[in-house]
Amino acid sequence: MELLFTGGRVLTMDGLDRIVSGVAVRDGRIIAVGDSDEVRGTVGPDATQIDLRGRALTPGFIDPHNHFSMTTFEPVSVDCRIPPLAGKPAVLDAIAAAAEAAPAGQWVWGLGYSARHANGGWLTRSELDDVAPDNPVCIMDYSYHASYANSAAMSIAGINFETPDPRGGQILRNESGEATGMLYERASDLVHHASMRSHIDTLGPEIVADLVEQNALRHLSHGVTSVGDAVVMPESAEMYRLADERGKLPIVIHQMRGGNGFFAAPEAAANGTFLQDDVSDRLRGGIVKLFMDPVYPSNALRKCHADGTFEDAGEPYYNQDEVDQLVLNAASHGLQTAIHCLGNRAIEQALNTYERVQREIPRSDARYRIEHFFFADPGQMERAASLGVIISHQPAFLYSVGQGFVDFIADAGLTIPPLPYRSFLDAGVTVASGSDFPCAPVEPLIGLYGLTARRSREGDVIAEEETLSPLEALRTQTINSAVAMFRDHEVGSIEVGKRADLVVLSHDPTLVDPESIRDTSVQQTYVDGELLYSV
Repeated sequence: MELLFTGGRVLTMDGLDRIVSGVAVRDGRIIAVGDSDEVRGTVGPDATQIDLRGRALTPGFIDPHNHFSMTTFEPVSVDCRIPPLAGKPAVLDAIAAAAEAAPAGQWVWGLGYSARHANGGWLTRSELDDVAPDNPVCIMDYSYHASYANSAAMSIAGINFETPDPRGGQILRNESGEATGMLYERASDLVHHASMRSHIDTLGPEIVADLVEQNALRHLSHGVTSVGDAVVMPESAEMYRLADERGKLPIVIHQMRGGNGFFAAPEAAANGTFLQDDVSDRLRGGIVKLFMDPVYPSNALRKCHADGTFEDAGEPYYNQDEVDQLVLNAASHGLQTAIHCLGNRAIEQALNTYERVQREIPRSDARYRIEHFFFADPGQMERAASLGVIISHQPAFLYSVGQGFVDFIADAGLTIPPLPYRSFLDAGVTVASGSDFPCAPVEPLIGLYGLTARRSREGDVIAEEETLSPLEALRTQTINSAVAMFRDHEVGSIEVGKRADLVVLSHDPTLVDPESIRDTSVQQTYVDGELLYSV
C-alpha cells in the first residue's frame, strides 16, 4: 500500500529540523521526504493521496512515561476527579451508585481523587463503608502514591490493627490506632494489587483485551503512537499479552518493569527475569523502573530555610548501596533503568548510582533515565548532562498544576525554576516529554502549550524564561522520546526508512501564537502507514 502526503507543512524533526511539503509511504515505511512535486514521482498512480491543505504533518507523539495499564480500567471504574465532580459528597455518591450496581463482594475501583480539591479532605474508611457496605473499595489518589480503602478491602489485603507499616509506606491511623483507610505509598500496594487482580479475573480475557484496545484508541485520538508504561506489574504484563495475542494492541507499548506491587522493589526485573518482554513488534521490554522517593508524606528533599539552615524531609525508598545494586544487576543484563526522582536528595542518589554503574559496567549507549527531576539543586542538571542521563519530564503539569510547582519550590527554598526546560536544554540534557497520565493530562498538545506558552490552567505565567520554541518542544515529544526508548532508529522523525507513524494537525504549531496551540486538534493518526484515527 502506498500513501502520498502533499501540500502541507511537514515538520520532520530530523537532525536539521527540515520543514518540507510532501511525504511518500510504501508498506508502512517512509520512502521519500521533500517538496510535494519531488515525492509524487516515488509512488504509483494507485497511491492513496492525502492533500494536507496547509495542515501540519508531524511524527507520531511518543509518551515515554504513562500509566497506561492503570487507566485501562477507567470505563469500569468510578471517576473521582474534582472536577468534573463537584466535591467529596459527589464522589461518595458516585461510589455508592457503583456499589449498588455491582454484585456483593465485587471490587469497586475509583481513580483520581484529590483531597486538595475536595472541601471535605481525605476519604475515610467509615465513609466508604457507609456507601459501599457490601463491596471492597479501592480509590486511587490523583497522584497514584496513595489510596483510600474501606474495611472489606483492607480485610482482603490483610491490613488490621496489628499490621505494621511497610518500609516506604504508611497506614494512617486514628488516635485509637485503627486504620483510617488512607494508605500511603507501599502500604497501598496490597489493596491495589487485589483490586486489579479482581478486575482481570472478573472481566475475563476478551473484555480485558477490548479495554486495552479502547485505551489505545483513546491515545491515538491524541496523536500518541507509542507509550512507555511507567510501572508494569505482573497484572499489567498479563493484560498486554491478552491484548497482543488477540491483535488488539494498535500502538507500541514499552513495558517498564517494576516489582510485584506498584512501589515494590524490581528485584526480579533487575536480575533479568523478564528478558523475554520483547513479546512482539507492538509489545516491547528492556526497561527496569524503580521509585527513589515518595509523594506522601514528602519527597526526599533537602529544604533551605530563610535563615540559611537546611532540613531533610521525606525518606528515599532505598539507601545508596541498595539502589546501586539494583541498577548494577540490571546493567549486567544489558537493561535500561528509569528512576523516579522528585526531590533533590533522591536525584543526588540516582546520579551517584549512575556514576558508579558507568564506572563499573561501562556502556557506550546506556541511556539511563531519571523520571520527573522536579525539585533539583543547582548543578544537578549539569551533572545529569555530563553522565548522559536522559531526563524524562511531563510538561502538562505546567498547565494542570503549574502554580503548585511555584509555591512548592518557594516553600522549600530551592533556586531551580519550576519545570525548567530551557535550563535543561542549555545544560545539554536530552529531555523526553511524556504525560504521567492520569496524574496529568494525556494530550501532547496540552504539554506543547505548556512548553511554549508557560501558562497554567488559571492563566498564571510560570517561569517565562524557561520557554521553548515550538520546534524545540516538539522534539522533546517525538525524537527525544524515541531516544529515551531506544526507538530513534525507527520512529520519532519523518525520514526515509523510518516507520510511517504520523499525525496530521489542524494547524502548524510553529506558525501560530502559543496561546492558539490549545485550539489545535489532531485530525488523523497513522501507525505504520495505516490510518487508525480520523475526524
